[in-house]
Amino acid sequence: MKRICTFLMLLIFSATGLLFAQDDFEDWKETQKHVLRQFKSEQDKAFVEFLEKNWESFEAFKGEVQDETPKPVEAPVAEVKDIELPESKKVEEIEVEKVNIQVEEQEEKESMVYVDLGEGPRVDVNFLGLPIELNYQDSLRVQLDEPINQKNIADFWYVASNTEYETFLQQLQEFRSKLNLNDWGYCLLLNEIGKEITNDSHDLTNLFLWFMLTKSGYESKVGFSGDNIFLLLPCKNKMYGVSYLMVDEKKFYTVSFDKKQTLNISISTYDGKYPDADDLIDLSITESPKVKTALVEKELSFTYDGVEYKIPVKYNQNAAEFFKNYPQTNLEVYFKAPLSPEATYSLSVGLKPVLDGKTETEAANVLLRFVQTAFEYKTDGDQFGEEKSFFGDETLFYPYSDCEDRSIIFSYLIRQLLSLDVVGLDYPGHISTAVKFEDRIPGDYIIFHENEYMICDPTYINANLGMTMPKFRDVKPKIIDLTK
Repeated sequence: MKRICTFLMLLIFSATGLLFAQDDFEDWKETQKHVLRQFKSEQDKAFVEFLEKNWESFEAFKGEVQDETPKPVEAPVAEVKDIELPESKKVEEIEVEKVNIQVEEQEEKESMVYVDLGEGPRVDVNFLGLPIELNYQDSLRVQLDEPINQKNIADFWYVASNTEYETFLQQLQEFRSKLNLNDWGYCLLLNEIGKEITNDSHDLTNLFLWFMLTKSGYESKVGFSGDNIFLLLPCKNKMYGVSYLMVDEKKFYTVSFDKKQTLNISISTYDGKYPDADDLIDLSITESPKVKTALVEKELSFTYDGVEYKIPVKYNQNAAEFFKNYPQTNLEVYFKAPLSPEATYSLSVGLKPVLDGKTETEAANVLLRFVQTAFEYKTDGDQFGEEKSFFGDETLFYPYSDCEDRSIIFSYLIRQLLSLDVVGLDYPGHISTAVKFEDRIPGDYIIFHENEYMICDPTYINANLGMTMPKFRDVKPKIIDLTK
């Protein structure tokens, strides 16, 4: 019996020793793997070492709301009065810049935004109707080991940073330039490519976006919670309705490019950044993105001074599609964004004969009545179940619009066709505009930069220049400066 006990003790010690030896061996293997690692840059080496250690948990805060004051359920109607406007200088003949709108079928090669590619395998994506090809090495199809943790995310960066990503990134930048993509558009393009090369894996696509955006010079992070990886982006503008983390006193938004997500969880990420990746995503738009032409025609009708006008409009459906999941942001972003060339051209052609020869004040009043009555009113809550400000092309695309949408497209037409200065007026639960005229006009106005800007409310049906909604007559609005 004593010999049996001794044998069992030796067996237990031997098994324990083997377990310890196995653990030591695994630790040794892991150490050797790190020793043998080769990095293309010291920056990536230091970053991987940083990622392996410096993670902590951050609470995700619910997205901010821009204005919680309810909008009018119905657009108020002004008492119809005879239009009496003072004499002012005549509108110079409106010049309409010719736009080459391609409607006929084209050869596929001609319809592509072409970038000269080298030899080798390709990846194909469809970006808003445009077929796009890029050189693609299979090494870019980086996998993520399980479980999701900081070590395996650091390993992802190590593998990705040792691929031939530079040529791929250069081609992406060329496509970005040819497509006139702003930062958000660039993210959308990366997202489509990421989904293609990861077989639509949400986690791997977010890691791909993180890597490519960081290598493009943007500050970005990834975080994880359970089995999910989140892309985290700081932004020059606010993103309303998007959850965010506060990291190093900066908001990092939990961005998704395919659908909106609201989170109320803790997310693990790192407090630090890749060297020289300092740019913040900017949602501003200075040029309309180039997308495949998918023209839709509609007729907008309105009556002014007893005369009915019908304005045929052509707009590019893909231009509106570009903004489908655009995050809600500062109103000046919408006000300052241009309409697509197709929409600008058709609106200019349709409105030019109505405005030519009129005084500036009467031409502005015509545009005011056009926006007031040619578009059907409905609040975003009734149309979408949530707040959604429109870029100009979306106002043409969707069946209904509300106060900020009308103010945005009205201000664009005033600047585009009449070359007059305009500002936005931000009231609680309402957005309007004011226009600076050369001549003094009786009516309501605000003072901005020592100049009078006449109230022009595109939602106050049949109201003329200088008429404020009664509800806001004694309310001082915030000014949305569109003059700089």
